[in-house]
Amino acid sequence: MERREVTIRFKSYMQDTDEHIDIEAKGTYMSKDDQHVVMYTETVDGGHNVRNILKFDAESLEVTKLGVTKTKMFYKVGHIHEDVYSTPLGQYDMRIQTEEYALFENGMGLDIITVYNLELGGAHISKCKVEIKVY
Repeated sequence: MERREVTIRFKSYMQDTDEHIDIEAKGTYMSKDDQHVVMYTETVDGGHNVRNILKFDAESLEVTKLGVTKTKMFYKVGHIHEDVYSTPLGQYDMRIQTEEYALFENGMGLDIITVYNLELGGAHISKCKVEIKVY
């Protein structure tokens, strides 16, 4: 099993709006066979920490958030994922329908790209794109 410290760069775009999220954090990367795991902590509004766990392979990505924001998001082409997205402002029924997913391994690290439709509370919010770099 490989284990090392890494930098994670997470960019999320809502294609129907100008909203985006850009996070850079230090974390831990582990891999065994073709399975990858990245763990890192981000600080959100109010100075609260949220622990993030990314589990991924060539076919899918699972993102688990633990802290003041709690949810599990799963991205796999053709799959519809439903869960509750909990925030300090309330809980929302969330639905993710993945259109594109790709994992690229290169000499510098790993790149993940996923495009999906996001619904909250039964309403379409936006088509979204997430880019994650682990290096």
